[in-house]
Amino acid sequence: MMAQLHQDHLNLSRLLGVLKHKLALLKGGERPNYLLVQDVVAYIVDYADTYHHPLEDVIYQYSAEHYPEYQEIFNEVEQEHQKIAQDTRAFQELVQNILLDAIVPMAQFIERLEQFVNQQYAHLNREEGRVFPLLERTISTAQWQEIEQRLQSREDPLFGENVADEYKRLYRELISESEII
Repeated sequence: MMAQLHQDHLNLSRLLGVLKHKLALLKGGERPNYLLVQDVVAYIVDYADTYHHPLEDVIYQYSAEHYPEYQEIFNEVEQEHQKIAQDTRAFQELVQNILLDAIVPMAQFIERLEQFVNQQYAHLNREEGRVFPLLERTISTAQWQEIEQRLQSREDPLFGENVADEYKRLYRELISESEII
């Protein structure tokens, strides 16, 4: 289970790397590819906010119940998930409005994109650096099996065996970006 969470984080980091690369180009005066940004944000809303974070939340709730001395950090990360989901949807709405011809100053878009990328990276780094090592130290194999029984599985629509139709354009962009970066 931890291997899947780590892989999800690597996949999200890869997408954030694409956005970070695009952000640097934007700061250099290039025109943004709003469709690409929309695709990345849609994936994060679809997979990360509706599957990945709820999966982590089940693990954190279980851990808080069984290891009350760590409850504070697990509660903080769960609250962070809620804030990130809210902020991601707000950013998604901004991008959708731009695609519907809303006028948004480029400086404002760049600032919001940078905030989005930084927030996502900070969250991943917090979990990888502090929370996941704690889970790996404290949860036994039997407890992981107990947690697994509480979970629903879902294939990743972008990085799974079958790429969902709505993510094929993003998948092609990832392939093309990996050749550049």
